Amino acid sequence: MERASILPSHARFAPLRLCGLALISYALFGFMGVLAAEGAAPEKDGKMVDPLLISSCDTVSDWVGGTLETSLVKQGTGAIRWVHGSSSILSLRDVPEDWSAHNTLSMRIHSAKATGSRFLIYIGSENPKAKGADYYSASITLDFEGWRTYLFPFKALGLSRSPLGWDQIDSFRFTATGWGNTPHPEAVVIIDDIHLAWMPPATGPRLTDEAFFEAMDLDLPALSKVRKAVVAGDYPAAKRAFAAHLKSRETPNWHFDWRERPRHQTRPKNVGTVAADRIVAHELTSCRITHAFGDDIDWSINPTKLKYREWTWQLSRHPFWKTLGRAYWATGDEVYAKDFVFQMTDWVTDNPVPVNSSGNRAGSRWRTIETGIRMFSSWPDSFFYFLSSPSFDDESITLMVKSMVEHAHHLMAHPSGSNNWLAMEMNGLFHVGTLFPEFRDAAIWRETASGRLYEQMNIQVYPDGAQIELATGYHGVSLHNFLGTLRLAILNEIELPGDYVGRLEKMYDYYVKLAMPDGRMPALNDAGWGSVRTPLRQGFELFPERGDFEYLATRGRSGVIPSFTSVHFPYAGWAVMRTGWAPQDLYMHFEYGPFGAAHQHEDKLSLIVSAYGKRLLTEGGVYAYDSSQWRTYVLSARAHNVIMVDGMEQHRRRLRETYVTDKPLSNRWITTDQFDYAEGTYDEGYGEDRDKAVTHHRAVLFVKPKYWLVIDRLVPSDDQIHRYDAVFHFDVESASVSEKPLAAISADTEGPNLAVVPLRIGDTSVKIVVGQEEPTVQGWVPAGGYKVRPVATPILSVEASGVTVMPTLLYPLRAGEQLPITEINATANEGVLTFVMNFTDGHRDVLTIPEALPDAKTGHLVHWSSSENGKITAELAVGVD
Repeated sequence: MERASILPSHARFAPLRLCGLALISYALFGFMGVLAAEGAAPEKDGKMVDPLLISSCDTVSDWVGGTLETSLVKQGTGAIRWVHGSSSILSLRDVPEDWSAHNTLSMRIHSAKATGSRFLIYIGSENPKAKGADYYSASITLDFEGWRTYLFPFKALGLSRSPLGWDQIDSFRFTATGWGNTPHPEAVVIIDDIHLAWMPPATGPRLTDEAFFEAMDLDLPALSKVRKAVVAGDYPAAKRAFAAHLKSRETPNWHFDWRERPRHQTRPKNVGTVAADRIVAHELTSCRITHAFGDDIDWSINPTKLKYREWTWQLSRHPFWKTLGRAYWATGDEVYAKDFVFQMTDWVTDNPVPVNSSGNRAGSRWRTIETGIRMFSSWPDSFFYFLSSPSFDDESITLMVKSMVEHAHHLMAHPSGSNNWLAMEMNGLFHVGTLFPEFRDAAIWRETASGRLYEQMNIQVYPDGAQIELATGYHGVSLHNFLGTLRLAILNEIELPGDYVGRLEKMYDYYVKLAMPDGRMPALNDAGWGSVRTPLRQGFELFPERGDFEYLATRGRSGVIPSFTSVHFPYAGWAVMRTGWAPQDLYMHFEYGPFGAAHQHEDKLSLIVSAYGKRLLTEGGVYAYDSSQWRTYVLSARAHNVIMVDGMEQHRRRLRETYVTDKPLSNRWITTDQFDYAEGTYDEGYGEDRDKAVTHHRAVLFVKPKYWLVIDRLVPSDDQIHRYDAVFHFDVESASVSEKPLAAISADTEGPNLAVVPLRIGDTSVKIVVGQEEPTVQGWVPAGGYKVRPVATPILSVEASGVTVMPTLLYPLRAGEQLPITEINATANEGVLTFVMNFTDGHRDVLTIPEALPDAKTGHLVHWSSSENGKITAELAVGVD
């Protein structure tokens, strides 16, 4: 029997559930059969809307990439056979331009074999004013055999960039390549009867009463009254019995007991409910921007100035429902319960679960991370906050649980491939499976979620402890979700796979290794300057033997000081150089690793410096995920402490082979009591065209406990003159340039400062940019929310041909301290560059570097020495392995 694809094929139903699914199918899509049989058409704005034929698929001449099929035909005389192994793309030659009178795309698809491969439906609407392809899309997974009818509501389709609209469609094709898809040699698809229709807007939940109760294990003794009502066909009675059951059960457990809600005789005085009162007035906040909705809440709108897509997505995380719940417990005022029920009912009704779609598109309320986040946070919290309220009646309770079941189906059907998204999705799925064991699939939801999370601890987390997105904040997101499932499992005595707890230790150890002297983390990729203390308090609870976790969590008041200082991450490609664990100690973070699995910035070989209690060398950090110039800026190389070549920036984006590594990097790392040394290479190209004319090698030598030498070697593949701009971002707005020696020095009048001293003299120019917007944005860092602040940004520039060596000394200065360097001399003799640094106390440091290397990939040959009164007192030589 042909089946309309509404819920994904791998959403698991018990045998009886087919009946419920059939009812849903008829309610949503049955009119298509009626349409064909009786010639009827649904109405739109009081007018009948006839179907629009896109292709009958009877003629192969209309198509490119397929052949005519006449034996397996669903309608008419022919269909189009598409063999993925022979042609990765199937295109329709002539496409109707105006689709705007309709809202649903329909087609019939036959799969010869369930290959598990995917293909994309691409509906082009090219916008000449926008960069890149503009289109709507849907993805189909060949996890079935035989015929299926697919219907794609336009609102459920993916949207890429800025398509002109449904009245300006210019292409229609199927593609089995790109977007992470690869043509499967055994994938054979037959396509028939492609047309457009108008469907009356659907409402939620899609799950009917019949299907909802059929999804339960009604053989459970505790559900006997529910079963009796269902058998009698009395669904109102079944809902009453189900709600009564939820209120009578002793388990599962939540993080608070809903029965313990205070029963106030009168509303207590002096209870602060300003935030909750604003929520009742429907002044709802998302992404720190508040919008006053009035009586009706339109969950689909985007009121932000720049149409910040995250606002609409994150509004449907519903954190404000917890605020209502806390106000209800504090006051007993039913106004908060009533508005929660109104908002929850309104959301469920107005936002039916997508069909044939993950919902991961602009404006969707069912993006899979929101689907997961709701299920482990605001929804279960609010469910238990209000379970004792008379306003949260049987119908409302059933409605909310129905939607939570649909959430579980959606999460089962559309898991992300990896990264923090999957962690959030599976944590949400585990919560539904744990909190509602009455459903037959609850065990499958729990086992699927916990199994995937267990696998992700190895897939997402490198052996050195860093999560593969290489953003400190998203490391915490994945860890939080691994931990969320663990906590709920412990609370309900559910066994998790293998060494689930043990695998978390290295994720906490990461915070120790990365910690800055002020207890924060460097703002790497899409992450801010978050604290290590909260996660390490959690880590100490799980691993009480780790005294170093306790030490950092308590600011050193208890615990054991870490047994190391400097450390490197051989997979993440980070070197952390520090003198100790006190707030005044010196610290540098140097990154030379892969691009990251997601949330990447163009920042390879960038540096961050802290010393004497202050961050001195900062970087762009993270800004809101909008389309502003500030978002573009923080992603760019020029927002980081790297080198630009001929005005071009690093460009690793879309080079997927650079995203992650499966083995430790070969970068040289040396650490001793006197020195740290690390090196890295950027050779992935500059500018939009990824010009690879120049390779950048950077080495960092930490001369403890005083300063860092940053040794940049630029190796061109031609004999042209190139311009190299080394960019450094101070964490203050003011800076000055001194002449003897040439240096850029930050100007914090009350705190420590940093001197950036070029050792290559004569042809090095130094300028300082502060708060520039034209011709390019430069000299800014985010300042929280949607604000930015200007920072002094020294740029050291050299124009040269051939191999160019640019050593730079980074010297932290205590408050009020002057740069203790009197003179710098640079000489070149027989291909050897020598840089002599004379200090005010009479000692002399010498850096020697060969201009050429035996192999461009060997990195650096460096010799450094320090002498007093003509005698060498310290020495380091770094050679070729």
